[in-house]
Amino acid sequence: MPTSAFSVWLPRVMFESALITVSILLALGLDEWREDRQAEETIEIAISNFLREIRQNKARVDDSAPFNRGLREVLGQRHRDGDIDSTSDLIDIVESYNTAVLQSTAWETALATGSVTIMDYHLVTALSLTYGLQNRYQQTTREGLADIMRPRNLTSEQLDVAVYNALRYLDNATTMETELSVVYSEAETVIVDTWSSMTDMTPEEARAWASLR
Repeated sequence: MPTSAFSVWLPRVMFESALITVSILLALGLDEWREDRQAEETIEIAISNFLREIRQNKARVDDSAPFNRGLREVLGQRHRDGDIDSTSDLIDIVESYNTAVLQSTAWETALATGSVTIMDYHLVTALSLTYGLQNRYQQTTREGLADIMRPRNLTSEQLDVAVYNALRYLDNATTMETELSVVYSEAETVIVDTWSSMTDMTPEEARAWASLR
């Protein structure tokens, strides 16, 4: 009798255990799929934000750069001609510099939310270099202008030195604008290539996707 009861009970227990195991595995698989899907959606949102922000920043730099290069040439020519007679002349020129207003919201958000930790390494590297150069540009233009405009640096006795410093400031700023424009273009290429590899899109399909962002 015990043997007969055991023979009935054992298959039932094994069947129920198998059902429980399969249910657990399915639940784990579903959780993993959801996590992967959420990660993919997070990355897509972040990449779209990066693409949009980098394009906007590049457009702002490209809009400002021609005027700023012309301003540097004007200052250099007037200095060679001896046509800067006072600090007020110098101030009028330097204050005309058109600093591009650049955004870094997408990068700061990705850092704050930890999104960068689930992104492609090469993409994160490219973005880090891009926003790092952008930050240096903003710091250089802000601090450089403040240094030139300090009253002790704008005396009549030091006018030649002030002009030299202004020329160096404009040289650095316009050079960084050129570098930024190139880096923005390279970053956009990396973003599109990364999205192509992530989604198995062809390069043409990825560029079409990027054009809609």
